[in-house]
Amino acid sequence: MRALGVAAVLVAGLQLATSQILTAQLLDPDDAPSASSAASPLESDPDVFEPEQSQTAGQPAEEVWLQGVLRDLLIDRQSPDAVLLDSPSIATPAPALQPTIADDLPSASERARRDQLSGGARGDDVLLFSGVDLWRNGFSGYGGIQWAAAGAGEDGFVVRLTMSEGIEHYFTPDVTYTTDIFRAALLPGWQFKRDAFELKLFAGLDFKHRNLEPDIIDTRWRGAHAGLRIVAESWAEPTPELMLASSMYVTSIASSYGFRAAAGWRLFDQFWLGPEVSGSRDEFSRQTRIGLHLTGLPFSAVEASVAVGYVADSYGRSGGYMRMGAQLRP
Repeated sequence: MRALGVAAVLVAGLQLATSQILTAQLLDPDDAPSASSAASPLESDPDVFEPEQSQTAGQPAEEVWLQGVLRDLLIDRQSPDAVLLDSPSIATPAPALQPTIADDLPSASERARRDQLSGGARGDDVLLFSGVDLWRNGFSGYGGIQWAAAGAGEDGFVVRLTMSEGIEHYFTPDVTYTTDIFRAALLPGWQFKRDAFELKLFAGLDFKHRNLEPDIIDTRWRGAHAGLRIVAESWAEPTPELMLASSMYVTSIASSYGFRAAAGWRLFDQFWLGPEVSGSRDEFSRQTRIGLHLTGLPFSAVEASVAVGYVADSYGRSGGYMRMGAQLRP
């Protein structure tokens, strides 16, 4: 009997020690034996080892319940979702900054830089220009060069050299008169630039040579003459879709003066289209024009302009006119 009592005490002590060791392993999984030292019960072959039967046989109900709760907690902590939520090394990424409408809108300087349509508002330090003017009683061609010392977009000194050659016919019942006029002007000046507004003022030497065929010896202003020419030009864009342009000149040769005014609407971001009116007068005649212009049409480095309309003068001559021009920025 004494031997049986001792054996019972040893068996009970062994079971209690085994229960305490298993409970310590469940409470602290970091201290559990590694896979290299002992096989994990969860990874063992179920045909060889049954964890529920081996761990619950002969144990009190309270210990079995406690072990089940601890096992469930351990399994929950080992789930991927739990690791992602509990791991301090994984930070929730900050939401990407969404672009706002204001970020997509270019600034005024950026819009000016992108805008290739100028028609006069955008220029360069050096500008070459030329063109022809046709109507039923004559034609003329012109060309020139302009240089801005401070740059096309800045206030400062500017100088322009222009030359033109024109032939005009006047018909009488008996004779047809042909007038050949050569003009040249060297015009220093100053330009004022404020965003989309530009004003140029010139004053300089004007030269004119007039030849009449058949020749009339006593005609005034026959041959070569020099004088003073004053020119003013403006360009404005009150809105991105509207342009206003004007120009005028006065010269001391034959008391000549003239003007032009035009308005235009931006179409397809390629050119300006709108009406124009111009007029001129000297000691011999006066002329008036009303028409439609297309300005700023780009062709590579060349910018073209075209105008068509109706012309009439003090001699009773009238009809259509066409003007074509081009600007080159070298």
